[in-house]
Amino acid sequence: MVKCVFILAAMLLAFTAPASAETQTLKVLNQWLAAVNSGDSGKMTEFWQKYGRASAAERAAHDLRLGSMTGGLTLDKVIKDDGAHLEVLLKEGRGTYSELTVDLESTNPPMIRGIFGHPVAGPPAGMASAAANDQELAALVQSHASDPAAKDSFSGAILIAHKGKLVLDQAWGMADSEKGNKNTVDTQFCLGSMNKMFTAVAVLQLVQQGKLSLDGHISDYWPNYPNHDLAMRVTIRQLLSHTAGTGDIFTPEYEAHRLETRTLADYVKLFGDRPFAFQPGSRMEYSNYGFILLGRLIEIVSRESYEDYIQKHIFALAGMTHTDSRPESDHVPGRAIGYTKGPGGLQPNTAGLPWSGTSAGGGYSTVGDLLLFANALESGKLIDPALLRQATTDQTHGRYGFGFYVFAGGVYGHGGGSRGMNAEMHILPQQATVIVVLANRDPDMATETERFIERVLPSS
Repeated sequence: MVKCVFILAAMLLAFTAPASAETQTLKVLNQWLAAVNSGDSGKMTEFWQKYGRASAAERAAHDLRLGSMTGGLTLDKVIKDDGAHLEVLLKEGRGTYSELTVDLESTNPPMIRGIFGHPVAGPPAGMASAAANDQELAALVQSHASDPAAKDSFSGAILIAHKGKLVLDQAWGMADSEKGNKNTVDTQFCLGSMNKMFTAVAVLQLVQQGKLSLDGHISDYWPNYPNHDLAMRVTIRQLLSHTAGTGDIFTPEYEAHRLETRTLADYVKLFGDRPFAFQPGSRMEYSNYGFILLGRLIEIVSRESYEDYIQKHIFALAGMTHTDSRPESDHVPGRAIGYTKGPGGLQPNTAGLPWSGTSAGGGYSTVGDLLLFANALESGKLIDPALLRQATTDQTHGRYGFGFYVFAGGVYGHGGGSRGMNAEMHILPQQATVIVVLANRDPDMATETERFIERVLPSS
């Protein structure tokens, strides 16, 4: 799957804190920032070793990759800081905003419990005013996407639906510059980590059928998992909420075997003997490998391949005919090429892609198919409404449920991002609104656009 992760899962990006009396949390954060800004894997690994992380090398690679994908952040406001828990508002290099939290398990010596971030709408001052109605909303978004003064011209597709009617369904930019193919509303864009929503819904379907239990352990369904201790202690609930301590997949070991790692079982061969990153349930840390394990559990319990199960029980039920995770080597008519910034300008991201999408991310879809998915979720066609409410309720104090990010006002959804791709889908039940933004360019093109749309939504 495409290296997604996951900007929405962890906005752990570089910024400079203002000069002031530092609390323990700010001291730790500033040391982390210095390591990220250095771009030095040795310094990044040394930081995590200092703060007691078992997965220091793995986390170092993750953080440096995140740092390389941003223009940097600056501290806009300290929301809360008691020396062990820090909450700040950050302004991103593109002018958008994120909230970041840092939690310490102990302060003497300092030990990190977690660092977690998520995008937010910025302060209202200087921002565009809300639209008066849907027609004005469409015009504002079209102007925003077409702004000739923008740092990067928008390349992708945007869909906004309100009360079951399309407000905007439009595309910009090129799907394949070499062939001269333009993006359309039917172009299939890489979703990155948005695949996690499909995996979570599949797991909850099996929970609903009594074939899985949220509090069941991996070993209950997979007795021969390589790390038996981990399998005995990690629950389905913890995997769904990123609190299992199962770690990432984008590691040096993976990079050495990227094109050989094709199936979910292949990922387990690489990482199945790996120890915990932390005690299960003690904190949240975004884990792509946790969703690989969920995909394997779906295969074991359903006796179908992950791809077949998702196609039959999610995509077909929702009417999604342009969504899949076929290998990158397959020719898929209408699939956009991702373009990332390189030394000589924009270049295809194809050389660094994994074999195919998986249960953790990397599939592709259209804005229209994702609207169908949102409608199927909200109508109860895919899972029971009570299970959906549980999945879209914060389970972690990190604004994450079961495979969905959870935001204020009942808003939920997911995003994905890596080089040459960025995607967002937010469902706003109280406003009867669905927003989908897919881009074949670097983060935060889709993320910034989705946040702009939420800021200018009409009040009713």
